[in-house]
Amino acid sequence: MSASPAAALWGYTRGARARIGCLVLLELLSNSAVLLQPLVARWVLDSLETGEGLMPPVLLLAVVGMSGLVLATFSHYLLGRLGQRLVFDVRRGLVGRLLHARVDDLTRRPVGDVLARVGSDTTLLQQTLSSALVRGAVAPLVLLATLVLMALLDLVLFVVLLLVLVVTTTAEWYVLHRLHKATEDAQDRVGGMLTSIQRVLIAFRTVKAFGTEASEERAITDDARAAYRAGVRVARLDALVEGLAIGALEIMFLVVLAVGAMRIVSGEMQVSDLVAFLLYVTYLRDPVETGSSAATSLSEGLAAVRRVRHLDVLPAERDEPVAPAAGRVPCTGLRLEDLWFSHGTEPVLRGTSLTAEQGLTVLVGPSGAGKTTVLSLIERFDDPDRGRILLNGEDIRGLTRKELRGRLAYVEQEAPLLGRTLREAVLYGAPETAEADLPEVLRAVALDGWVATLPDGLDTEIGERGARMSGGQRQRLAVARAVLRRAEVLVLDEATSQLDGRSEALLVQELLDQAAVRTVLAVSHRYSLAARADQVVLLDQGKVLATGTHAELLRSQPLYRVLAEASGEEAPLPRT
Repeated sequence: MSASPAAALWGYTRGARARIGCLVLLELLSNSAVLLQPLVARWVLDSLETGEGLMPPVLLLAVVGMSGLVLATFSHYLLGRLGQRLVFDVRRGLVGRLLHARVDDLTRRPVGDVLARVGSDTTLLQQTLSSALVRGAVAPLVLLATLVLMALLDLVLFVVLLLVLVVTTTAEWYVLHRLHKATEDAQDRVGGMLTSIQRVLIAFRTVKAFGTEASEERAITDDARAAYRAGVRVARLDALVEGLAIGALEIMFLVVLAVGAMRIVSGEMQVSDLVAFLLYVTYLRDPVETGSSAATSLSEGLAAVRRVRHLDVLPAERDEPVAPAAGRVPCTGLRLEDLWFSHGTEPVLRGTSLTAEQGLTVLVGPSGAGKTTVLSLIERFDDPDRGRILLNGEDIRGLTRKELRGRLAYVEQEAPLLGRTLREAVLYGAPETAEADLPEVLRAVALDGWVATLPDGLDTEIGERGARMSGGQRQRLAVARAVLRRAEVLVLDEATSQLDGRSEALLVQELLDQAAVRTVLAVSHRYSLAARADQVVLLDQGKVLATGTHAELLRSQPLYRVLAEASGEEAPLPRT
């Protein structure tokens, strides 16, 4: 985040700067029509005094007024449309940045806070990126033009007005500085509240089961109260800015009226000049209020930019191939060579080496042994500190991540489902031609009978995060989705953890069928799956402790025997 918020804000206008320039010109034309009106009004008053015809100045006044109205209306519409387009571009860029970010960089951020930055913070940018930039640029020019015309009308009144303007503007900028900090704090508080709500919604059943509704309500209410108090501070400072702007104009009007009246009495000024000058004082309200509003919006926008930039600068996964350390190695399936990997300063893997060829390989071990980390490195969610991983003889660093993941099919532990219906969920990430294989795959994972009972079959909506399905159904559907990819390697993280005995037996059989034609690498705490594996790898403290069959490890490894007995599943499932 080396760029300042102001530079980042300007960067968001890239590609729309020509349109912004045209809108600035349109706003200037609209305001020019307004600035002509006091001069034409003076002409009307002078015509009354001299007895000249009123039709020309009155007609001109009508034309100027109507022109200003049409230009202002058109400009307002174009500004609104430009703001929507710029925010769309920002959101599209953020979505792309999020989806291409590194897994660890994104998953450690609270989801509610991310949503607040993409949603409400980018909404704040809308006014800043359109109205504030355009009208904020025009307002000083209009103010300057107004002041020049006022100086030409009467220099004494102009100096008096300028003194009042300098004092009130100084006070206003001081308040704006405080408003900027208060706005950023308010946005952070809202993000914290959304994070708390999102946490509760994800674990809603747990909240109900443990009867913690009241305590969670208190916690979220405290977050909401903090957001409310921060919002009140913003509202108070915003009102103060608005009050200063309006008060300044009222003071200027009264001062000019008093001084102008004395100058008329002394014969130093004409009534028509004072009327024109007072009209310019009232017209000052628009550029001053516009400038004030633009400054407030800019203050809010810069606070939003700081928050949005935290996502906008997330580093993307490096998708270009890296030159492998050595040439092709003759092997099939997966081969891990001397892998070292650390989270911070603590090593998670310590020289891990193993080979998973065609067939079923199961990784087992106590919690924290490094099993899921191995799968993350295979998928290149992270890269090892040392060592390498080979896929059918190729160093996976020689592949782009897209190429690598196209050759793998991954089922994560939570088995999240993406898509609105069952059909979309099971076909997610699979070729469109895979739909013909749906009946067979659903039978293989024992979901065909359940789907047949649904009124809309595969077109049944599954609800957010698959909430209308049991954990076991989600796991089986996730395995079906992976099988449909026809990948070289199936990678499964606890894919049977929520299944009953019968469903597990059917799913294990499907995995064995897959293992007959491809490599299947599974992490599991279910030793009934390990009992059917071609190879079991025992991990402990980031190292491979032993490799063999289920029976061999039961005989030779005390740790394996303890883990299997603790699971109550040391006996293998009967073969089918």
